[in-house]
Amino acid sequence: MTRTGLSAGIACLAVTVFVSARAADTAQPHLPAFEKVCAKCHREGGTGTFMLERRLGKEKALLEDRNDLQPEFIRHVVRNGILSMPAITRVEVTDAELDVIVRYLARDSTRDPENGWD
Repeated sequence: MTRTGLSAGIACLAVTVFVSARAADTAQPHLPAFEKVCAKCHREGGTGTFMLERRLGKEKALLEDRNDLQPEFIRHVVRNGILSMPAITRVEVTDAELDVIVRYLARDSTRDPENGWD
């Protein structure tokens, strides 16, 4: 392979990786705390999703699909628990991580049409 061919191949690979990374970034915010602590119960098939569906109906079962979650309510439920959900301590999810989760889950209820999230 020539030096030019190798350079072109590397450039093509770099563009592909960059475009793939950008697509992943725009699809969903990077939420390690949500993935680590919340997702196991609050994604499709999780216990939290099942319990919410039983109590509130299918349209409110998946937290990530809702647009009615208020920031104060999310913080209260996470720190204090509710029904079968245990309280999540600051050791498990720091206040900074909780802020990211709150902004993500309350994104529709706190969105400023001009500027995105509040």
